[in-house]
Amino acid sequence: MSLWQRSGSVAESAASPHAAPPVVPRPGRPAAPAGTAGARPRNRGTGAGWWKGAAAVAGALVCWEAGIRTGLLPASVFPAMSQTFARLGQLLGEAGFWAAFGQTMAGWILGVLIAVGLGLPVGMLLGRIGLLYRSSRLMVDFLRTIPSVAVIPLVTLLFGATLEMKVMLVAFGSFWPFMLQVAYGVQDTDKVLVDTVRSFRLSTGRAAWYVFSPSALPFAVTGLRIAAVTGLLLTISSEILGSAPGLGLELALAQTGGDLSLTYAYIVFIGLLGVALNLVLNASSRRVLFWHASVRGDAA
Repeated sequence: MSLWQRSGSVAESAASPHAAPPVVPRPGRPAAPAGTAGARPRNRGTGAGWWKGAAAVAGALVCWEAGIRTGLLPASVFPAMSQTFARLGQLLGEAGFWAAFGQTMAGWILGVLIAVGLGLPVGMLLGRIGLLYRSSRLMVDFLRTIPSVAVIPLVTLLFGATLEMKVMLVAFGSFWPFMLQVAYGVQDTDKVLVDTVRSFRLSTGRAAWYVFSPSALPFAVTGLRIAAVTGLLLTISSEILGSAPGLGLELALAQTGGDLSLTYAYIVFIGLLGVALNLVLNASSRRVLFWHASVRGDAA
């Protein structure tokens, strides 16, 4: 192609209506660096969303106090907000409260650890062996649909109102969501990677560590978050319904004794504990999955 033909083709492409217009920087504003013209803007709404949530909580607390002061809320059912938080402050200074808190945390942590320790290998096997997954699907669906609270009378009969009862109940309820998420993650492994493993004849351990574990990790993190929240709910429920020692038992005793401010103080603390758990799990999952596309997309 001659020089004249090349210049003519360039002129035609520049005059084409579909050609991208040249980027001209505005006066007084530096031009964007090369390669950043289509960059995704940073999400600046996180701080605003946090303040909106805090404002909503503060508004609810103010309405609570105003409802008691004006008589819109019955004092026989709702204590004053100021009285509830004053009682909560007193609880935080009592040794018995922290002993009950430790008993609750012990049952929750041990139960979740057992569920994760059993769910990880079982989920890897079910996700890797299709015949085993299909043959056990009916039994898994039957067991995981049983409400864990319905098992409280059985485990109470077997173990009594003890720490072992809480641990068994939490392990049973937290096992199923975590195990199934691990199985789904293994099944989601790229077929090209699976064929590569077969071609290179990698050992089972190396294939599980280098291929299937990274694929199942995002699913396992999601399963761990579900299992942790479920375990905390079951821990409190077992203490309330099964009379196992912990925060739930203290809450039930306060409600039975008719101490409204103490009852609501325990309810507020358990709610704050759940919020703190959710924040910790969200932050931990972002740190663990820093390489994942979903986390990198949010941070971009």
